Amino acid sequence: MQRIVGDRYELVRPLGRGGMGEVWLGRDHRLDRDVAVKLLRPSVLPVGADVETLISRFSREARMTAKLENPGVPAVYDAGTDEDDLYLVMQLIGGADLAEFQAENEPVPVGWVIAIGAQIAAVLVAAHAAGLVHRDLKPRNVMITDNGEIKVLDFGIALLRDVDMTRITRTSEAVGTPAYMAPEQAMHGQSSPSSDLYSLGCVLYELLTGRYVFEANTALAMMHRHYTDVPEPVLSLRPDTGQPLADLVGRLLAKHPGHRPASAGEVHDVLMSLMPPARAGGPLIPMDPTRPFRDKLATPRPPFRQLPTPPPVSPVDPPTLPASRTPAPLMPVAPVLQSAPPMPTARPYPPRADLRPVDTPGRRLGEGVLLGFPCLVFGLAIDDLVRKGTVVEPYAMALFVALPLFFGLRMRKRRLRLPYHWSPGPFGRHALPPRHTVLAERVLERFLLIFGAVVLIGLLAQPKLLIQDDGTRSIGVIGMLTVSLVIFVPGLLMRQRRLGRPYPWVP
Repeated sequence: MQRIVGDRYELVRPLGRGGMGEVWLGRDHRLDRDVAVKLLRPSVLPVGADVETLISRFSREARMTAKLENPGVPAVYDAGTDEDDLYLVMQLIGGADLAEFQAENEPVPVGWVIAIGAQIAAVLVAAHAAGLVHRDLKPRNVMITDNGEIKVLDFGIALLRDVDMTRITRTSEAVGTPAYMAPEQAMHGQSSPSSDLYSLGCVLYELLTGRYVFEANTALAMMHRHYTDVPEPVLSLRPDTGQPLADLVGRLLAKHPGHRPASAGEVHDVLMSLMPPARAGGPLIPMDPTRPFRDKLATPRPPFRQLPTPPPVSPVDPPTLPASRTPAPLMPVAPVLQSAPPMPTARPYPPRADLRPVDTPGRRLGEGVLLGFPCLVFGLAIDDLVRKGTVVEPYAMALFVALPLFFGLRMRKRRLRLPYHWSPGPFGRHALPPRHTVLAERVLERFLLIFGAVVLIGLLAQPKLLIQDDGTRSIGVIGMLTVSLVIFVPGLLMRQRRLGRPYPWVP
């Protein structure tokens, strides 16, 4: 006898089992339709499992997934409890997951990979806009239907990016799959929209090359490799990928979140610009991910609506109008609309302006001048202060030192794609390995915090240090306070971004 859940959903057969419970093919007797029923049974959880956390996470899945109204996410129909089990009723998706799809179509055509990535990125745009982070994006959580449409599953372990929302995942509990987990998520438990983009990069890398980004025997070794090692370039494993797509995958797999694309919308725009031209018609291949784009192109546009013929104008009594005026004839409207030119064919989105090359000889020369000139002026000002005792006016220092230095650092940040104006960045002809870059930023962060705190505490504790023996001030209190804050505040900002705090002063 089949089990009936919620007095209306008959469990027909199991479809799969995962970290959040079991998924069954169900039959909704009230509406006479097939559904997917996800069950969580606290009674069969392993000994020592945090039952309250799992139940809380499961109950949030219904609200989170229902909040995300997007064609790329299964619709949520119902949720509740049945005896000791919790159940979630969702739209039944036909097709296969990306792992099965890749096994049947390996090597996956590059155009198909671009179409799959564009559809996933579109779902992430909607999810991140709603404050949701997936945290476990992988081929098994992505379905492709017979029509080629992509459905992203299992937002059940998503975490609302709301500062007022209490975390339901403990610090010691790793959520996600190590083979697709971002470095900051694996080592520090920090999840963000940028970590979803890293997982998307892992999925695209696997679809293109047919292998994981890294191979390891244990989950711990896998997470460590994601944190320290550099993946083999896509072009060396799949030469027909193309340089733009390989560069995008490389940016998605950057170790530091600040070096990845700024948003899922940027990834979507780049993939749409790389999409092969869609042509209406052609053979219908099952699970062709480019088919949704072709179907949109082939959809006939509605013809212009034929306006009804205006009613005849009744004759006007001559005494009411001057004799010299006659009614003007009405212009026919429908023929004008019918002769209107057809609408232009839709084109892919153009590349974003921030993807233009910024590393040119002219820009490097200008950057060097803007960075070198303030150093020269500052050195001359220090020399005059030591030899002659003259102090340069503050407005002159701001005009000849601070302003050129700011624009020079801004150009350097954009050229090297650094997270901050003061980031160390690469040195020499070749860039530092990602793990060395992360270490250099961590060292700089600690130096700015410690040195800035020491200067600030010294200023507050011993103001006499600012006065010379003859009673004259060596430097103003405001100037010393400004110097200490200029050193300390950048360190706070780096710490805030690394730890994902809402404000720099949050411990």
